[in-house]
Amino acid sequence: MPPSKHSEQSNHFPSLSLSHSAQSASLSQSLHAQHGSLSAKRVTIMCGRFSLHTNKKKLAEAIAQAIPEQFEPSYNIGPGSDILAIAKGAEQPATAGMMHWGLRTPQNFHINARLENVDTTPRFRDSWAEQRCLIPANGFYEWYEDGISKQPYYIYPLSNELLYFAGLWFPSAAPNEPAHCVLLTTEAHSSIHSVHQRMPVTLPKSVHADWLTNQLPKDEVLAFSQKIRFEKHMVSSRVNNVQNKDSRLIVVTTPQNDDQMQLF
Repeated sequence: MPPSKHSEQSNHFPSLSLSHSAQSASLSQSLHAQHGSLSAKRVTIMCGRFSLHTNKKKLAEAIAQAIPEQFEPSYNIGPGSDILAIAKGAEQPATAGMMHWGLRTPQNFHINARLENVDTTPRFRDSWAEQRCLIPANGFYEWYEDGISKQPYYIYPLSNELLYFAGLWFPSAAPNEPAHCVLLTTEAHSSIHSVHQRMPVTLPKSVHADWLTNQLPKDEVLAFSQKIRFEKHMVSSRVNNVQNKDSRLIVVTTPQNDDQMQLF
C-alpha cells in the first residue's frame, strides 16, 4: 500500500520549527539528478556523488532512527536527489527524513558549502548557526583529473563503518516539498589528497548531538573531520551516469578494464 499523504510529509521534515522562513523564497523546485542537466558554469562539482547502500533494517539500527518509506539504498546518489538526512527542529528530537540535495539561489545552484567560510557567507551563516543536519553514507566518489581525462575513485572509511556528512538544511519552498540541504566540504585528508583537494566534512557519532544542537564550533568540526582515515580505489566511469546505481560501481577497476571502454 502506498504511504498516505500524512506519512509522506512527515518523512520530509515539513513540521520542523523554522526560524528563517525568508530563506524559502530563494529555493526552486527539484532539478534533474544528473550533473549533465546542470550548467557547468553554475555548479561547482565537488563531493558531488556518494553511496548509501546499507539495507534499511541495518541502516535503522546503525542510526537508531526509523527509515522513511521513500528511502531506497543506492550506490550512486547525485545532486537534485531526495536524500536521507538527520536533523532536529526547535524543541524537537533528532529525526531521520528525506531532504532535497541542493539549494537554489538567484546566482547559482549550491550542493556544497565550504567549512572555511560557512559562518560568514550570507547564504549559509544562518543555517550554520541554527539548522545543521547529518547525511549518512557508505562512501563517496571523487574524480582525479590529469588535464586530459577524469578518472573516478571510490573513497570510504578504513573502518567500513557508516560515514556521517555534516550538512546544513533550509526550509522548503512549499508545504508539501522537502527541506533542502547542502554538504559541507573541507581540505582533503592526506590519505586521499592525491585524488582530490576537497572532501565532505565527516563527523563521528560522539559529537552528533553537539552538531545537531548547533553547539560544535568550527575548529572542532575541522579537527574531528580530519581524524577519519580513508581508503580509495579506482572505479568504473559508469558512475558518471547517475542512472547507474548498481553494486558494480564500487568494484576496483583500471582504465584498461573499465567497462565503459569495452564498447570498442
